[in-house]
Amino acid sequence: MIAIAPFQPGWDALIANFERVYPTIKVDITYAPGSSVEYQLETTELAAGNAPDLLATTPGCGTPIAICRLAAAGDLAPMVHKAWAKRSLPLVTSLAKHGGGLYAFTASVSPFGLFTNDGLFTKLGLRVPRTFAQLLGMCAKAKADGTAAVLLAGGAPVSVTYLLTALSIGPVYANDPHWAAKRRTGKATFEGTPGWHRAFGEFVELNDAGCFPRGAAAASSNEAAAAFAQGQGLMLPDPSSFKGQIDAAAPRFGYSFHPLPATTAGGTSTLLDPGNALSVNAHASADAQAAAQTFVDFVARPKQNALFARLTGGLTQYEFLERQTPRFMSAFAPVLKEKAYVVNPFKTWWNADVSLALQQNGIGLITGQRSVDDVLNAMDAAWNEGPR
Repeated sequence: MIAIAPFQPGWDALIANFERVYPTIKVDITYAPGSSVEYQLETTELAAGNAPDLLATTPGCGTPIAICRLAAAGDLAPMVHKAWAKRSLPLVTSLAKHGGGLYAFTASVSPFGLFTNDGLFTKLGLRVPRTFAQLLGMCAKAKADGTAAVLLAGGAPVSVTYLLTALSIGPVYANDPHWAAKRRTGKATFEGTPGWHRAFGEFVELNDAGCFPRGAAAASSNEAAAAFAQGQGLMLPDPSSFKGQIDAAAPRFGYSFHPLPATTAGGTSTLLDPGNALSVNAHASADAQAAAQTFVDFVARPKQNALFARLTGGLTQYEFLERQTPRFMSAFAPVLKEKAYVVNPFKTWWNADVSLALQQNGIGLITGQRSVDDVLNAMDAAWNEGPR
């Protein structure tokens, strides 16, 4: 099995439980330190014919390990007659299908937001910002105090992509809920949409306001998470599923999780990430496929699924449907109630090169190597390659 490191607390627990129930099946798991490494490792192994029996996949079409991409290539085994599919969330399950077939189980969904060091906020006499203007003001106050406001993992291209895409939710999707459909039909472009210019401009504003600490452009996800757990900054922008990684670093302070400050008044404001899904390698042996399907079904059991979500910081599909938020992310209760969210756009784009263009160019916005126009034009060029 292959998985990404932030999910290690959940997978370690579920694998131990599984092997107690099924002692004749052993799970050998490899953890990739970040999404970029995971993409490269899994696609390389699939091309070489030595990929693991259980694959990490992303719902939709927008990454190199996207379900629609790998299913179309014949790399994924279908999941047929699954009892858990009947209690799955259509919003999530639809992205796990290709050509009418189901190819993955998504163990959790995660809103994108800000992990906040609550003790440090209190010590500095600051409040968690709710608007973009408040965020900029808070950065100035924190900088004056010698404290890092936002611990950016600038050396992790996927982390930068998450933040840039999350900043777009308000100015793009709140203003035009049908923007994605317009892009698919050619009635809109990234470069021609003011909301995308505004979102990427806000990333530059955050940098200019001193929100990011020195060296942030080169920091890895692990380094940013460790710095947060060590109390070196006020906030860490990430999907809620990074909670397990933060907890593993044993922070000695209380923290919570809040929506990214809105850049528009009202409307859609939050990116909802369907996370990594679990798929079965169609090229594995029949016995290995049967064992892998057994593991998927075990993970989908309500109690095991809830344990995975609790340990990693996500929400099960049932919890999301019932609007059950754990205490650390109680600030997201109104978001779920009002359905003020959009499924992660970059995972639903119709080819992986669009998000790769953003990954390759996004950090250049604050290093001075790329302009907003450069990045948006690169994304449009990738989009124009068509669906695949």
